[in-house]
Amino acid sequence: MSANELKITEAKIFRGNIIEKLYEYYGQDIRISTLKAALRVRRYFDDMEIQKAIYYLGGDEKRYVHVEVDPESWTDSMIWLTPKGVNLAEGDMKDMGVVIDE
Repeated sequence: MSANELKITEAKIFRGNIIEKLYEYYGQDIRISTLKAALRVRRYFDDMEIQKAIYYLGGDEKRYVHVEVDPESWTDSMIWLTPKGVNLAEGDMKDMGVVIDE
């Protein structure tokens, strides 16, 4: 596996980790800082990696997550899983850009 393929695979797994963590909190809005702290259990992720993943998951075509942006602090923004994101987390649908541990 090339370095580029490895990076792509890591990004897909990271997106899946975000979906899984948000699924654990389903029904609650949480701060991005809380999500970031929960994800650090596996390894350290910088803000840019998290922003890219959330942008992918919340983009117009995906809408697996919703973010209410705090204009003063991005990490204080609230994030939650949408019903479509729940379907992804539960395996009712697939996304080739997201790897969910089953």
